[in-house]
Amino acid sequence: MGKPSSSLVPALVSVARKTKARMIKAILPVFATIAGIAFVQLANGFLGTLVATSTVTLGFVPLATGIVLAAYFGGYTIGAATIGNLLQRVGHIRLFAALAGLVAASIMTLPILPSPIAWFVARLLTGLGCAGLFITAESWLNATTTMANRGTIFAVYMVASNAAFGVGQFLINLPMPGGYELFSLAAAFFCLSLIPVCLTRSAAPIITKSPRLHISELRRIAPTALSGCATSGLASSVFYTLVPVYAQSGGTSLAAISTYMATAIFGGLVFQVPVGRLSDRMDRRLVAAGVAFGVVLTASSMAFLPPSRWFFVLTFFLGGFLSTIYPLSVAHANDRVPPEHVVSTSGQLILINGIASFFGPIIGTAIMGHAGITGIFLIMATVAALFAGLSLWRAIHLDPVRTKDRTFKILNAQMSQSTAHVADTDVDVEQAKDSSPEKYD
Repeated sequence: MGKPSSSLVPALVSVARKTKARMIKAILPVFATIAGIAFVQLANGFLGTLVATSTVTLGFVPLATGIVLAAYFGGYTIGAATIGNLLQRVGHIRLFAALAGLVAASIMTLPILPSPIAWFVARLLTGLGCAGLFITAESWLNATTTMANRGTIFAVYMVASNAAFGVGQFLINLPMPGGYELFSLAAAFFCLSLIPVCLTRSAAPIITKSPRLHISELRRIAPTALSGCATSGLASSVFYTLVPVYAQSGGTSLAAISTYMATAIFGGLVFQVPVGRLSDRMDRRLVAAGVAFGVVLTASSMAFLPPSRWFFVLTFFLGGFLSTIYPLSVAHANDRVPPEHVVSTSGQLILINGIASFFGPIIGTAIMGHAGITGIFLIMATVAALFAGLSLWRAIHLDPVRTKDRTFKILNAQMSQSTAHVADTDVDVEQAKDSSPEKYD
C-alpha cells in the first residue's frame, strides 16, 4: 500500500508542473492584453455605480436617469458596429491607445458638465470606446488561442476582468470632497491601461483585409452564441445599473451598495475557471444551458424571498452564473468560424450584447416603477429561461462540432490569412459548413 502512494505523489506533482507550464506558455502572448483590460475594468468597476448613484444625487428625473444609463450601452453598440473596420486599418495597439484616451477625456467632462444631455454624450462616447477596447482585446485573444485552450484562456481573461471589476466597486467609498476625485481616478486607470499594451514585446496579430462575417451568417453558424450574448447583455445591464439606483433611492449607503455589487462580481470571478475548463471538455451549449438555469433559480429566489443574509449568498451565485454566459457564447462562436473572421465575430457578438444592454435599463426602469426590485429579478429569470431552453434544445437535437486542435499562426502581411488556419483534418471548415451546416451548432 505504501509504494503506490509514494509513487503517486511525484506523478501528481509532475502533472501539476506540466499543466502550470502549459498555462504560462499560453498566457504569456496575451498577458499585456489581459493586464490592459484589468485596468479598464478597475475603472468600470466603480464608474458605473458612481454614475448611477450620481444621477439620483443630481436630481435627474427617472426618464433622464434611464436614458443616461442606457447611453453607455448605446455607444457600446455603435462601437461594436464600427470599430472592426478601424481595427483592420490601424492595428490592435494603436487603436487600443486611441480609444483609452477618448474614454479618459469623456470621463473627465462628467463633473464639469453635470446635466443630462452632457452626461448622455459623455457616456455614449465612453461606451463606444469601451466596446472598441473589448473588441481589440478579445480579437487578440481569439487570434492567439486554439480550440483546445480557448475556453481556459477566456476564463483567465474573465477572472482578471472580474477581479478588477470587483475591487473597483470598493473604490466608490473613497472620499470625494470636491465632487470630481473619483471621476479623475477612473480616467487615470484608463490611461494606465495603455502602459502594458503599448510596451508589450509580444507581436499583435497581423490582420489582413477579409470579407465581413454578416450577422445572418453568424446566426446560421452559431445561433446559440448570439442568443447567449443577448441574454447576458440584457440581464447584466438590468442588474448592474438599476440595483444601485433602487438601493440609492431607498437610502442605502454607498458602502452597502458597493459590497452587494462586489459580491455578485466576485461570484463571477470564482465561476470563470471551472466553467471555462468544463466547456473545453464537453458541449459548450450544455454548459451554457446549465449556467442559464442557475440564473433562473437564483433570480427567481431573490424575487420572491424576503431580504435576509441569504441574499448575499444568492447574489454570489447569481453573479457567477450570469458572468459565464458571455464568455461561453464567445468561445462557442469562435469554435465555428474561420480565423480571418475573428475580429468580425467579436464585433458582431459585442454588437448583439450592446443592443440588448441598451434596452435593459430603459425596460427595467419602466418595470421597476411598477414592480420594484422584484420586477428586476423576474426580467433576468425570464430571459435566462428562454436562453436555457434554446441551448438545451439545440444540444439535444444537433450534434456538436468535432473537437480538433486548430492552431492559429501569425503570418506576414503578404501571405493570405486564410492559410493561417491549420487543422488536422482533410475537410475544411467552410466546406463542412456548406455541406452540413446543422452539425456546426
